[in-house]
Amino acid sequence: MLVERLPVAPPASLDRVLDAAEVCLARHGLSKTTLTDIAREMGVVPSTVYRKVGSVENAAVLLAAREAAALLETLPEVLAEQRGARAITVLLAEAIETFARHPVFTKLLSDDLEVVSRLVIRRFDELNERAAELSAPFLEAAMEAGAIRRQDPLALAHWLVRVAGIALLSPPPGGLRDALDALLLPMLEPQGRTGR
Repeated sequence: MLVERLPVAPPASLDRVLDAAEVCLARHGLSKTTLTDIAREMGVVPSTVYRKVGSVENAAVLLAAREAAALLETLPEVLAEQRGARAITVLLAEAIETFARHPVFTKLLSDDLEVVSRLVIRRFDELNERAAELSAPFLEAAMEAGAIRRQDPLALAHWLVRVAGIALLSPPPGGLRDALDALLLPMLEPQGRTGR
């Protein structure tokens, strides 16, 4: 049921340009990558890249969407051994760890924090809203199955997205998974159920 609710990744016709954008962004960062760099990496003229993605910023957003869709496709494997509310914290930790070790993300944080900050601030509400909308159906399904406490799934999704964003930019002391369990399990566990 969850697989049917997965978001659609950018079309496969963009894979080649997104692959090239990934190489260039990991090499040069967001502020120093140009459409010409991406075109050179692909072996095409810049206008071809422009027609496909419009801008380097759009290419970065599409690349993030493709990575998120790929992560969600691994959902059944990641959650195979997890039950109840812990499935939510494990999935959140997996998402945070996946993005934290992505070469483009690490390059952006090390070299382009100011540019990334402007991009995130400019699109903060849109990005949070989209992530929450994608997450809410999963949370609703978990509530219907009795795995997590019944509450407003969209409101919960908004909070989980914000917690993930903060943990991504500033990892908690100690282990990420332990920190997420300690913070989130008390509010996710169904009433009357405690423990991991």
